[in-house]
Amino acid sequence: MHFMKVIHFVRKSSQLKASFIQNQVVNHIAYTPGIVYKIKTDQGGGFSTFHNTGFKTLDLSGAGNFWGKIKFKLVKLITTREARKIREFVNDADILHFHYGTDAGIYLPLLRHIAKPKVVSFYGYDCSSFPQRLGGYGKYYLKQRVFKHADVVLAMSEDMKKDLLKLGCPEEKIKIHYHGIPLAKFYGRHNYDPSGKHVSYLIISSLTPKKGHLFLLEAFKKAQSINPAIQLTIVGSGLQWHDIMRFIKLNNMQRYVSVFGKIAYASQQHLTYLKQADVFIHPSIVHKNADKEGIPGAIVEAMAAGLPVISTFHAGIPYIIETGKTGLLVHENDVDALCQAILKTANDPGLRKNLGRQGQQYAMEHLDVSKKEQLLEAIYNGFQ
Repeated sequence: MHFMKVIHFVRKSSQLKASFIQNQVVNHIAYTPGIVYKIKTDQGGGFSTFHNTGFKTLDLSGAGNFWGKIKFKLVKLITTREARKIREFVNDADILHFHYGTDAGIYLPLLRHIAKPKVVSFYGYDCSSFPQRLGGYGKYYLKQRVFKHADVVLAMSEDMKKDLLKLGCPEEKIKIHYHGIPLAKFYGRHNYDPSGKHVSYLIISSLTPKKGHLFLLEAFKKAQSINPAIQLTIVGSGLQWHDIMRFIKLNNMQRYVSVFGKIAYASQQHLTYLKQADVFIHPSIVHKNADKEGIPGAIVEAMAAGLPVISTFHAGIPYIIETGKTGLLVHENDVDALCQAILKTANDPGLRKNLGRQGQQYAMEHLDVSKKEQLLEAIYNGFQ
């Protein structure tokens, strides 16, 4: 079998630890992947581990001279010399795939002049909060550096497509494609037996404002005053750690809310949290700086594990959850509605079972990476 070649571009090497990027790189079917990154670092990026075994890789971190490094720091552009090195590296590639619209823009000296098909994936903040930065310069940046030169722009949902259109991306360039999750890692026969005296709720995510932790805590405090049998476990790390801990302490919630640090993606610890929970709750919101989600992978993973999910009518989430059937959705920042969804699931084990099983079935049939990778490669093949 003849394998085509695709080169995946990220800004920094640690972004390959982000499961939603890594899963696309390592699960190719008819394409051999390669990797290019500008910055080499282990900091940030994601909670997965990435073992680069056999992937053709170009590390540009040592390629620039002093002035090149100054240029990158000031205007976020690779140098002409670096673009030349990339052109040599991708000479036999069939497709160039850039991850994050913002990061595709640093490769402008390459995008402008190379004739190979260029695909750019957007994931959330890059088409929500970023365009508003510096008085709207972010929008100009995307139009001039990315939309102008990309051949295909991938949106995770219809909601994201609308955002891209508002930013000036030509509609004929946009294709809706959700990247998928390796759901076999998370699939399990969940125990819905309500024999325990507590009903446990779980959120696993980075601790950032758009994940809705403070909104969740406000609703959970209200629900717990009505049903003392509910408990909440928060797992993750991030900028809001201190705000979350302060809220819990000020409201005397330590007895029924536990907070744990980040865990390795798809680890036994990760799977154990999912197995021991009764309900997964992830009430995403649009932050005041306009930052929002694409489709949170943690929700899809919980669905695959058989957990009933409570979330919000936010970004791409309504495109994977039909409220009342494959999960429960409430409007963003509606504390009373979220409180009621918590109480409804706490008081009805049958509902939890129905939502969990139907959500699991939908995820396994429609959201697995193996099926999504076939669709991604079909997009690549459209250039042939």
